[in-house]
Amino acid sequence: MTIWTDGLNVLLDRAWVVFSILIPILWGNILFGAALRKIFKTQFTDIEYFSLGMAGWVLPSSLWAALMLAGTFLFGEAATIAVSALAVVVFLFVLFSGKPKRASIWHSLALTALLAVSLVLQLAFLEKTILPLYFDSAEHYRIINYLADTYNLSAIDTPSTAYYHFGFHLWISAISRVFQPGIVNVMLVFGQVMLAILPFSLFFIAKQETQSNAAAFFICLLAGLGWHMPSHLMNWGKYPALFSLVGIHFVLNVGYLIYRNDTFKHRQSALYGLLGLGILISALIHTRSLVVFAFAALSVLLTIWRKTMPAMVQHFLFALVACLILIEIVFIQKSGVLSLLFGAYLRDDIWMIALVAVLMFFSIKFYSELTFFLLASLSLLMLGLFVPVHFPSLGGLTLLDRPYVQMLFYLPLSIFGGLGLAGLHQTLQRFSFHPKLLTRFTTLLIFGLVALNAGLRHHFYPSDCCQIVSRDDLAAFQWMDTTLPSNARILTASTDLYVTSFESANTLAGVDGGVWIAPLISRKTIRMRWDVNFAQPETHDEICAQELDYIYVGGMRESFSVPQLAGRPNGYLEIFALPKAKVYQVIGCE
Repeated sequence: MTIWTDGLNVLLDRAWVVFSILIPILWGNILFGAALRKIFKTQFTDIEYFSLGMAGWVLPSSLWAALMLAGTFLFGEAATIAVSALAVVVFLFVLFSGKPKRASIWHSLALTALLAVSLVLQLAFLEKTILPLYFDSAEHYRIINYLADTYNLSAIDTPSTAYYHFGFHLWISAISRVFQPGIVNVMLVFGQVMLAILPFSLFFIAKQETQSNAAAFFICLLAGLGWHMPSHLMNWGKYPALFSLVGIHFVLNVGYLIYRNDTFKHRQSALYGLLGLGILISALIHTRSLVVFAFAALSVLLTIWRKTMPAMVQHFLFALVACLILIEIVFIQKSGVLSLLFGAYLRDDIWMIALVAVLMFFSIKFYSELTFFLLASLSLLMLGLFVPVHFPSLGGLTLLDRPYVQMLFYLPLSIFGGLGLAGLHQTLQRFSFHPKLLTRFTTLLIFGLVALNAGLRHHFYPSDCCQIVSRDDLAAFQWMDTTLPSNARILTASTDLYVTSFESANTLAGVDGGVWIAPLISRKTIRMRWDVNFAQPETHDEICAQELDYIYVGGMRESFSVPQLAGRPNGYLEIFALPKAKVYQVIGCE
């Protein structure tokens, strides 16, 4: 009951923030759904249209956010009101211009109840969260603040040359500007709302492929609660990566419709237009989604080519892709950086992996075409971890990094589970001894296993490793903002960042609350490795050479050493102290 109580408390405390985020999503969902109904008429059910809209909302909503920023930048605050009024007018026109649609009251109530349950469960995460987690979040806050405040620009807020997640920051800045809920609140609630609605957009493909509502809902359940991903992304502050999943789900849905051209061949031009828009917006949200789409397109071509081969060759290609995946797993496990890819799945999701492994036999037997596509995509995703690329502003990278691939694994695993359940149903139908009763019992048992696993092993609260800001840090920030000069230069702790095999040793990431000093109180910060030895005179000389004025020490395990700083009173003077936050002034520089 603690999870439900915490989730409801957060919902009540931040009701306006939740409302601010849901309104553009529901607005986009209704507009996109109306456009789809114009194209496909009654070809899909209400639930299928709803599922498509749970990803398709990103198209009209992103257009609204872009108009909001452009209008405000060109014409000032009046544009905010004008664009918002235009959005309301368009919504009312779409709502009342078409023919009344009869929607099943039971379907509507069921979907509303499922959404509410999903939202409450995800919001429990925020009961123990002070600021968005990990070092990435501070950078996202800084960029959103830059976009939201177009009239108070300063050099410290300008996006860097490595900036490439424009879509996420644009959308959050528009929400912050229109509804005024506060950027930190929007970031925190945004992540949990995305986690709540994302699984519903997977219903469509499963229903179309299997014609089974049970299999489609099972995919949604697996995607929402079966794996540590994508919810674990909030511990890493990977908000653009999470947002990119909306675009990826949408492109996969539209791509599936195009692939099944025998069923939807009369709407190909409209579908290609939607596909192009989806790819464009996804690229603006996160450029690495383009790599995912390229790999998916290549997998589709392989799948089509495989269909033209004799049965023996098809079996050989299936085995070949499986062997390639095994080889990639071996190489990944031998890499100190990449081996973390499977660690959390084996630690937290082992029972779900075992369940999907059993169901996968039925997926291969009854849905070999889609199963081969997913296996080919998996092999290419892991291959992307080893393909080097170089950009002048970003340095040496690989096509995909380990956190991004780790995030994406939940998608094929969930679909394997849904396809396998549908295949299992077909197998059980062959039993003459009450096949319907046996099928229902098996379905309830499998659904129950996932729910039980979620209750025992799913992490609904933030990880201790990644919540780098405490209330002591907030007090320290307030004290520094009122006490330290605006041109102060502050040293903060960092560590080496490795998410691919090609980062240089100079790639540093913040490890404690010091990462929020620059975005929150606009003081210049310089990073240094957390294990630097302050007891050595050379370290003090280096700090003086960089003209650093203060040193910030947070309460994390990898923060600077307090005993070392306290052991040199002639070089470092403690001027602020709380158990988990300290500020030292650098003294004794010539």
